[in-house]
Amino acid sequence: MKSKSPAKQQEPSRKLDKYWVPIVAKTLDLLDCFNSVNEALTLEEVVRRTGIPHTSAFRILHTLVVRDYLSQSGRQYRLSRLRKKIKVGFANLSTHVHLAVEIQTSLEKAATAAGVALVVWDNDRNADTAIRNAEMMVAEKVDLAIEFQIFEHVAPVISDIFARAGIPLISLVNPHHGTVYFGVNNYRAGLTAGLALADHAISHWKGKVDAVVLLESPLAGRTTQSRSVGVQKGMEERLNKLPENVVHHLDGGGDRAISKTALSTFLKTMRPASRILVAGINDESALGAVDAVNANKGARQIAIVGFGGSSDILEILKDPKGPCIGVVSFHAERYGPELLNFALPIVQGRSAPTGHYVPHKLISRAPAK
Repeated sequence: MKSKSPAKQQEPSRKLDKYWVPIVAKTLDLLDCFNSVNEALTLEEVVRRTGIPHTSAFRILHTLVVRDYLSQSGRQYRLSRLRKKIKVGFANLSTHVHLAVEIQTSLEKAATAAGVALVVWDNDRNADTAIRNAEMMVAEKVDLAIEFQIFEHVAPVISDIFARAGIPLISLVNPHHGTVYFGVNNYRAGLTAGLALADHAISHWKGKVDAVVLLESPLAGRTTQSRSVGVQKGMEERLNKLPENVVHHLDGGGDRAISKTALSTFLKTMRPASRILVAGINDESALGAVDAVNANKGARQIAIVGFGGSSDILEILKDPKGPCIGVVSFHAERYGPELLNFALPIVQGRSAPTGHYVPHKLISRAPAK
């Protein structure tokens, strides 16, 4: 909204328009003097912009705060977002990543139920696309942005785009510096997976392990990488310190096909009777690992755990003889309502925590009959 000239210069004379209500006109002029929902003005600034007398301006401001058309913090006033339909922008990781699709479905349902306008972009697992989408969200003038993208090197760029526009940003699953975070505790999720893999080795192989394969995604950065750190720590809590030559870090890129190729190549270096524990950085990596094992005809003993809990990997877990023994579920179905409950106070200018951890849970393979 553009600033108005002093109200006295715009109001027609009561003699010319008998239906004109001066106090209503002054109230509208006062609301119009705010350039955006993010701008904060003092009483003195409102008086200068509108030309409304100091006492009248104060009384109108007070009334608008009481009726939730404005919010007040100290001496500053802002337009209240409670009186307009909130527009939330969501840049999702990819329509080809099952967990991301399920999170989006959950968020769309929650937004519809809450009367929130949700505008969605697809980052398509591409750093440049994520930057362009951030710029488009700013152009769309969203009230709040939710960002789900995995590239650490562009996270500061994206954070700055929204910071300069004065739009609050929530980073999803992969934290961005300077934003509030919503998602799992990546290290603790990794620890859960590591304990599950170690317990499998103890119950099936008497604790003997020939190789630990961590299918990672280095481009996703240090926070997501902390899942792998947690996996190794969880194993060592049960199996003691793992020799360096036993742990193998492979770049699966968080992608099913790339992870399949990486593990297939690795399996060719192992003897047929090897006992191998595999942790995929996400569902896609774990699914790729399953594909690699199914395509390999060796007699190796392999146990796989993934992260996310998409419907595809839950279907695989129904096979009691399959190589995937479990997944650390992120409860995608809970993201929508919990995310909006976390986001709305931020949109409304109220204080909010710097982050919210979504509970995770290990879902194990179906037991053999």
